[in-house]
Amino acid sequence: MTAALRVGLLGYGWVNRTVWLPRIRRHPRLDLAAVHDPEAADAPAAMCWTGFLDARPDVVVIGTPNHTHAALASTVLERGIPVVVEKPLCLSRAEFDTLAERARGVGLLVSRAAVRREDVRRLAGALPPGPLTVRASWLRAGGVPRPGSWFTGRATAGGGALLDLGWHLADVALGLLGRPRLVTVAAELRTPGGEHAGGHTPGRAAWRGDTAGTGPVDVEVDGTVRAEFEGGARLVLRAAWESEVATDRTRFVVEGGAERRVLTGTFGFSPNRVAEPALTAWGPGSYRRVTLPDPVGREYDAQVEAIADFASGTLDWEAELAESAAVVDLLEAAYRASGRPMALPESTAVWAG
Repeated sequence: MTAALRVGLLGYGWVNRTVWLPRIRRHPRLDLAAVHDPEAADAPAAMCWTGFLDARPDVVVIGTPNHTHAALASTVLERGIPVVVEKPLCLSRAEFDTLAERARGVGLLVSRAAVRREDVRRLAGALPPGPLTVRASWLRAGGVPRPGSWFTGRATAGGGALLDLGWHLADVALGLLGRPRLVTVAAELRTPGGEHAGGHTPGRAAWRGDTAGTGPVDVEVDGTVRAEFEGGARLVLRAAWESEVATDRTRFVVEGGAERRVLTGTFGFSPNRVAEPALTAWGPGSYRRVTLPDPVGREYDAQVEAIADFASGTLDWEAELAESAAVVDLLEAAYRASGRPMALPESTAVWAG
């Protein structure tokens, strides 16, 4: 019998604790080797920073605050250990290029659960003729993650809803468009300003176990990007932690020629979901609507399978990383166009411990 691949978790916050750890434990090819988080000494297989690196897992999954991703990934890669990073991989193309260089001969993968969804694959396999216009949105009725935490601080998160939810939207939408070269981009960000309290209490992402914090929120809670690409393709993308909708909804509208496709559902773990996810197609004289199953978390099961393939050397991680580069470029350009470029990372020394 082949020995299980040993996984190290950097960070023991919500995503590693509730999304990745249970799936790693259930997977027949994976086993938990070590966990490091200086604020979670009671985590299973907890180790100090040097002990974690010396344990040399077969693959490390990084689920730490955004501003630490690039530096921590770089350190692990320098040890010759393959790395999987929770989105966003990094906060600039310069960081991306550095990581890509250090990953040569080792391996670097971004968590890309959204593109592994079955409904997304169905949409990608039934596109209208180009050039395409894609309108992508992920709108929550209310779900600002932990106001006052690193999630809502620009220096530690880099950005807000557009970076958090928008990364998934951009990854899917750019794939539908064939990742053409970006020509122009404009963006609008809505920030609440000041303390996220006093007359307005945001709906919180209760499924994450977040407390109803009232600290400062200096990142956007709602962001829209409009982009044009070489060849005439267009993208309008909106991501909002709180919005006008009553049900948390993810939607892709794809138009080309005289045809239109619409995929409606709910990405992620919110229980406030679209009741009947569906893919609808319009064409000259035709209409078809197909309801699609949408089990909560199924895309993350698929991502863990990809992690196992990556750790065993059977996944083309270089091709996946090249696709993630387009997401970095779009979001970096969008934040710059909005007048609020993503903040430079702070030191990770305190986090690493």
